[in-house]
Amino acid sequence: MGRIAKLEKLASSCNGGCESSLPHGKDPWVGCSESGGGQANAPFSPTCRDTLTYKNYVDCVETKVFLGDYRNRAYWICSSLSAGNKFQVAELKRPKH
Repeated sequence: MGRIAKLEKLASSCNGGCESSLPHGKDPWVGCSESGGGQANAPFSPTCRDTLTYKNYVDCVETKVFLGDYRNRAYWICSSLSAGNKFQVAELKRPKH
């Protein structure tokens, strides 16, 4: 329950924009385009956005499946997010010499 509450708090903040079917004013459309044939046939959607931020592909898939997405849908969405470079990248800290 704690994990769900944490995810709900993060998602309700509309991180990266709130999901919508069309752009709204200055706000961009948020979601994944399946216009090329759906998840089974469509290429990945590099313009895909999500209201949650993921550390990496594995974190994305695990979270999507935990929240009830089918594994194939989670793979497609997370691959689309990866194609659009939407995962957080840890800041590289180099040692000072």
